[in-house]
Amino acid sequence: MNGWHWRAAALACAAALVGSVELASAQGADALHQVKSMYASAAYEDALSAIARAQASGRRLEFEQYRVFCLVALGRTAEAEKAIASVVQTDPSFVPDARETSPRIRELFAKTRRALVPEIAHRLYLDAREAHDRKDLAAATAKFESVIRLIDSAAEDKPLEADEPLLSELRLLAAGFLDLSRATVARSDTRTAPMPPSTAASVDIIAPIPIKQDLPAWNPTEPMMRREFRGALRVIISEAGRVTDAALAPSVHPAYDRLLLAAARTWHYQPALRNGSPVASEKVIEVVLKPR
Repeated sequence: MNGWHWRAAALACAAALVGSVELASAQGADALHQVKSMYASAAYEDALSAIARAQASGRRLEFEQYRVFCLVALGRTAEAEKAIASVVQTDPSFVPDARETSPRIRELFAKTRRALVPEIAHRLYLDAREAHDRKDLAAATAKFESVIRLIDSAAEDKPLEADEPLLSELRLLAAGFLDLSRATVARSDTRTAPMPPSTAASVDIIAPIPIKQDLPAWNPTEPMMRREFRGALRVIISEAGRVTDAALAPSVHPAYDRLLLAAARTWHYQPALRNGSPVASEKVIEVVLKPR
């Protein structure tokens, strides 16, 4: 096949693909319109059958929303809750249109999302930590943001109770790592960005060098505490090399945080230098606790 024919065939394939996508989209829209009409006419069983046939046409969440409507109308609440759980697992941020949804169904969505948030948020957090550990900071930032949005959306349904410390702590951890990821990206951008020619040769910055930066010992006796914990500490270092402020970002563990902050205030550094002169600086230390 010569070049002209190859290009013609490629263009024909591309056109066919675009046409098939547009056809599937149009079919999906038509099917959804039919489902809506059946629901409005109280033909709930017919609507459920149409939804089952239309699943391959895309727009899954919109079809699933009407599956829930029909199941609730038929009094099949347990099935409706399973359908809602499937929607929430697929897209935890999905909220049905209030103009099309009764208060009872909105309450079912809120109740189901509330029950699933801890599991989904924890899974998202672990994914974010994995991305952070492999230095994929863009992915980590997006995932930590998703954790926070999910927990906040659950709190909008119903404020977090005092008996939900794990969810509150998870949000705190995600927020801390989000700040750490953003700060690392910002420092990386600063290091890699070319400096203007007029200043590039005149500015020489050297990071602070630890003289004393000892971490407190971690030897828990309770079995549930004998696992790995991670966090980070942000310290402000004066021109004299002393720590003037320290903050957790995020918390390592409540039982260890107090010891860590107390130790940090005794640390000593060779101060950062700018063109040979000592300057105040900031340093972030990642902390990993591994019991002996």
